[in-house]
Amino acid sequence: MSFYLSKIIWLIFNPFNIFIFLTILCLLLYFLNFRKKSKILFILNFIYISSVSFFPIGSYLIYQIEKEYHSKNILPKNLDGILVLGGATNPILFKEFNQISLNSSAERLVVSVQIIKKFKTSKVIFSGGSGIINRPDLGHASAAKRFYRDMGIESEKIKFENKSRNTFENIVFSKKIANPKSHEQWLIITSASHMKRAILVASKNNWQLIPFAVDFKITKNFKLFPNFRLLYNLNTFQEALHEWLGIIFYYLTNRINKIL
Repeated sequence: MSFYLSKIIWLIFNPFNIFIFLTILCLLLYFLNFRKKSKILFILNFIYISSVSFFPIGSYLIYQIEKEYHSKNILPKNLDGILVLGGATNPILFKEFNQISLNSSAERLVVSVQIIKKFKTSKVIFSGGSGIINRPDLGHASAAKRFYRDMGIESEKIKFENKSRNTFENIVFSKKIANPKSHEQWLIITSASHMKRAILVASKNNWQLIPFAVDFKITKNFKLFPNFRLLYNLNTFQEALHEWLGIIFYYLTNRINKIL
C-alpha cells in the first residue's frame, strides 16, 4: 500500500506538476471572472518557478545529503559482502532494444565492477526490481546481469534480487538473502544523494552497512548563488525534492528513525 501511496504523493508534489497545475488553475480562475484571485495565484506561481530556476535550491538540498559522504569512501582491507543498489539502467529501453541503457547513475554499476574484482571472495548482491506500477517485468536486475556479464564478471557470483520496488524493499529483501552475521562487513554502493536513505533503512533493520557513495551531483565547495542555468536548476530541484520527500515519507511511516 505504501508503494502506491508514495507514487501518488510524488505525482502531487512533483515541482513540474505543481507549476502546470497552478498555471491551469490561473487560467480557469481568469476565464471564470475571478481575475483578482487569478492574478494573485499567477504571481505566487511566478515567484515559485523563478526561485527554483534562478537559485540552485535543488543543488543546495542535494549538497546537504551528499556532504556527509565526501570523505567516507575508504575501502576496508576485507569485505564479507557487497550490496549494489539498482537504478542505473533504463529497463524499458533494455527490454525494447535488447541493449544495456545506462542513465545518469551509471557509476553504481561501473564502480561496482572495480570493487567486485578487487574483493574476489566477497558475496555480491544486486538489488533492483521494477518501480513501475503493474510492470514487474521492467526491473533493473535483468539489465544489470547483462552488464556484469559483458564486463567479464560471472553472473553466478552475484545474487540478483529482482522483487524490490523501492529503497526500503532493496534493503529488507537483500538482508534476507545476505543473512549477515554480526561480525560481517558489508559494503553498500549507491548514489551519494541516495545513500542517506539507504543507510537509515539498513540501520532501522539492524544491518550496519559501510557506505561507498558514487555518482556525486554537487561539488564540495558549493555556494548558494543565483545563476542562469535555469533548466539545470529546475531538474536538480525536482531530483532533490524526490529524495527529500522520500526521506520524510520513510520517517513518517516508521521505516527510518531520523531524517538526518
